[in-house]
Amino acid sequence: MPNSADYNPFPPAAMPGYQQPPAGYGCRWVWHPQPRPGEPAVVLFRLTLDVPCEATVPVRVSADQRYTLYLDGQRLGRGPMRGDLGHWNYESYQLHLSQGKHLLAASVTWFPQDGAPMAQMYGEPGFLLLAEGPWTNLLSTGSAPWEVTEIHAFTGRADTVSWYYVTGWCFTMDGALYPWGWETDPATVADWKPAQAVAIPVGDGFHWTADYETRERYPQHHLQPAPIPPMLEEPRHVGTVRHAQSAAPDATPQTLRRQPVSLACNDATLSLRWQQLLDNGAPVLVGPHSCLRILIDLDNYYCAYPMLVTEGGAGAVVTMGWSESLYESADARSDAKGNRGEIEGKYVRCVYDDFILEGGQGRRYSTLWWRAGRYVDLYVQTQDEPLTIQDLYWHETRYPLEMEAALDTGDAAFDAVRPLMFRTLQMCSHETYMDCPYYEQLQYVGDTRLEILATYVSTHDDRLPLRAATLFDQSRGYDGLTRSRYPSRVPQVIPPFSLWWVCMVYDLYLWRGREAQVRQMLPGIHAVLSAFGAGIGADDLAVAPNGWNFCDWVPEWNAGWPPDARFGASAVLNLQYLYALDRAIYLLRQFGQLELAGHWSGVRRRLAAAIVRGFWVPSLGLIADDLGHRFFSEHAQCLALLTNLFQGSEQQRLLAGLLNAPHLARTTVYYSHYLFEALYHVGALDKADKRLSFWRDLPAMGLKTVLEQPEPSRSDCHAWGAHPLYHAVASYLGARPTAPGLSRIRIAPQPATFAQLRGRFPDGRQGFVSFDLDFSEGVHGVIELPEDLAGEFVWRGRRSELKPGSNAIARD
Repeated sequence: MPNSADYNPFPPAAMPGYQQPPAGYGCRWVWHPQPRPGEPAVVLFRLTLDVPCEATVPVRVSADQRYTLYLDGQRLGRGPMRGDLGHWNYESYQLHLSQGKHLLAASVTWFPQDGAPMAQMYGEPGFLLLAEGPWTNLLSTGSAPWEVTEIHAFTGRADTVSWYYVTGWCFTMDGALYPWGWETDPATVADWKPAQAVAIPVGDGFHWTADYETRERYPQHHLQPAPIPPMLEEPRHVGTVRHAQSAAPDATPQTLRRQPVSLACNDATLSLRWQQLLDNGAPVLVGPHSCLRILIDLDNYYCAYPMLVTEGGAGAVVTMGWSESLYESADARSDAKGNRGEIEGKYVRCVYDDFILEGGQGRRYSTLWWRAGRYVDLYVQTQDEPLTIQDLYWHETRYPLEMEAALDTGDAAFDAVRPLMFRTLQMCSHETYMDCPYYEQLQYVGDTRLEILATYVSTHDDRLPLRAATLFDQSRGYDGLTRSRYPSRVPQVIPPFSLWWVCMVYDLYLWRGREAQVRQMLPGIHAVLSAFGAGIGADDLAVAPNGWNFCDWVPEWNAGWPPDARFGASAVLNLQYLYALDRAIYLLRQFGQLELAGHWSGVRRRLAAAIVRGFWVPSLGLIADDLGHRFFSEHAQCLALLTNLFQGSEQQRLLAGLLNAPHLARTTVYYSHYLFEALYHVGALDKADKRLSFWRDLPAMGLKTVLEQPEPSRSDCHAWGAHPLYHAVASYLGARPTAPGLSRIRIAPQPATFAQLRGRFPDGRQGFVSFDLDFSEGVHGVIELPEDLAGEFVWRGRRSELKPGSNAIARD
């Protein structure tokens, strides 16, 4: 039996077990010959080439944990895309090689559990490059003479700015220990060693085994091509100097940041010099033994790698912190921020990276991972040498998500906040969706479903939505439930989020089709339904599953748990189960799984009856949250409406209770999506206008992105709050698919206070649905559909056919 080092790292299909590599196969994972297991490492690899004639060489590259690939000093890309060990990604590149000598190089970083972001899963460190065709043995790691060295320029530390901050270490970079020019000149590093092939043990991704005789488990890294495009990385020369201050030479960033910002201390001349640096790259000279503090407002929210270019200033320290906002108090327990555009009398509380300058010319300092926020708090402390800041700019990075839709509602306040909502969506879209880019960078099911819906009405690109649905399917545990967030080193279970995943798959099918991928997820849907079904008792109600049954950040609910969502029967959880059952049954019928559909239809019927028996309070016209009828929420009423628990007069009573009962626990930013859904469902969307004021007011609060929750909010950038982008199209315009893949459409407007709806949204293929509707007196206008799309228009109960092409909507 061959050694595990012979494992073929690029299998033709994702399958468990061992595969004999082809004869002469020359690709291996490699690492430093003197590894330090469990220790942080920044390792450089290089391969010198002498190419006899011009060639284009396709290569596939991966690493554990992260790599940056260079050819002759030019960065080709970063990776690999985050995943888990059973679904580890590689990227493909085309190396365009002219005749002559070239240097192929890569830097690879690996950090242990306390240093890596929570979203970064990992195994043993390694680097892997496979060149295809005749170049395999000439360029591939494990075959070609790759060399390696470890550098010690980066020291990590666990800074924190919140009770839950899990995006990884901050770093001190010592420029004197960094081998400047290593990616272009091999002579800059003397301590190169031959890279050593590393054995890849067989394991389940978490526990390793040397049992090579049984091939029943996945290899440590089971490779697959990255399913999404590379992240955007564009230089941005942006920012406004809001405060510039010279301090005593013995001042420190620690002492200065404990003081509130005072505009009375602003040095106008210094501020102008730094503004010219930001605007046009005019260098700034900082004299010896100086201490400066520069506060930069990027004028928008950015996720970016900072780029600091320096000359001289050996021993100087530049400290750079990123913050979403300034705070009204220095007390870390307070989230009060006030107007986000105001800085006077406020405190900067953030995490910082330090750059110790080496003193050379044209040195470019940056971070190992991108930073996020609106404000950059910069400190410069020089020693005996003067320092020239030659440039300071930012490489914005994110998923290449761009707005393809357009909308004019005639409501200036709402139209003004739409770009802000889309910016939030962009900032939370990277290698996965994220709840927030600043504090967690984790892809949660509940957040992601709403982000995906906003994506569907904004762009044709559905690769990130498909990746999200697939990752959550892959995350399911022995209990059948998805993990609440994925990828994540620490598994977390929020059972209601598994139900939202079922709805996410339903959304994917209706809005984008993706039949083959949805079919593969049907067993997972059945597993989730079964996990909840296992808790159904004699009363036909499901008891709360084990886990954190979070539903919404309602102030009256402890840690987001609705009443009785820990151990008892919760109306909110049972109704959400009912809601997911409806969507699962539809999918099962669509794919011909009629026996399963019939089974779950029976469960649904009995569950609906049990919910009415147990939670309906006729005297109040409300669904209670608990069987004791002590607590009531908008959440339960919304879900009862969405699941058609009642019809006719009882439904109207329930709607009246939702709108008028004074003692209901209210939906917050996240769950208000389901409030809007419920009101649209029963034709009462005009009642949501007051709730839209939360979004209309955001620009006046100085915000550039949407808050996580009503003030005081921890996060200023939370894309679950971008869901009005979806509702503008799907609810106010009322445009929704009525057949898979948006192959048929229903447009049933509920414009509420909007006098007009003009614009377009993508159909998910190559076309757009365009509309120009006026609601000043009834409705009239034009709807234009792509040539392969038809549907119906519904207005005040009247239906008319929509055909491909232009459709005139006559005044009613």
